[in-house]
Amino acid sequence: MQAALYAAVQSLGFDSFNLAFEKSAKREFMTDPTLTIWSYDDLVTYASDGWAERDPLLDYAATGTDPLYWQAPSWNQNGHPGYFEYIRHSGIFGGLTVPIPGNGDKLGALTLLSLADRQHDKDVAHAVSIVAMVAKARAAAVGLASGQESGASAKFRSLSSLQREILKWMANGKSNVEIAVIVAQSKRSIDYHVIEILKKLEVSSRAQAAAIYASL
Repeated sequence: MQAALYAAVQSLGFDSFNLAFEKSAKREFMTDPTLTIWSYDDLVTYASDGWAERDPLLDYAATGTDPLYWQAPSWNQNGHPGYFEYIRHSGIFGGLTVPIPGNGDKLGALTLLSLADRQHDKDVAHAVSIVAMVAKARAAAVGLASGQESGASAKFRSLSSLQREILKWMANGKSNVEIAVIVAQSKRSIDYHVIEILKKLEVSSRAQAAAIYASL
């Protein structure tokens, strides 16, 4: 599922995504996303810098109703110079956020980011809204959105954010040494997490773990 969503995101002219469903609080969009290709370091830095409590885009994701397409300078123009500096320093040129209400008072949103200065088709917001609805339906079908998880989905969700990123690189054929460099951890730390990943996924090999990742 993650690979299919990433392919859709790229086809629409964006470079990354963060998807969250059925969350109790807006900060969970970043501390416990349902599916994301944002790195573990990005999520940790975001939280440690206190953005979960003062991010205007996160506020919109939790309270808005319509898709919001934005370019980085718009935040400076709309009275959020600190956020403008943060995203500019992060190399983000623009993005699009689609709020996705959940059951009861649960929250959800799909946020896409552009890491290059590009313009998008005027219908891109509508297209991303469709992608978001399809992703929500698919997530519900495999148990990610409802919380009633089973099988591979439940096992995947038991992994920490760092372990999910390590699994992604394992599925891409990277060695522990290479993964250590990519995620800025020691090889000893990666060795430990790989063992934990295999244990949580209840498999005995990297190939089996990669197969589970590819099925999501």
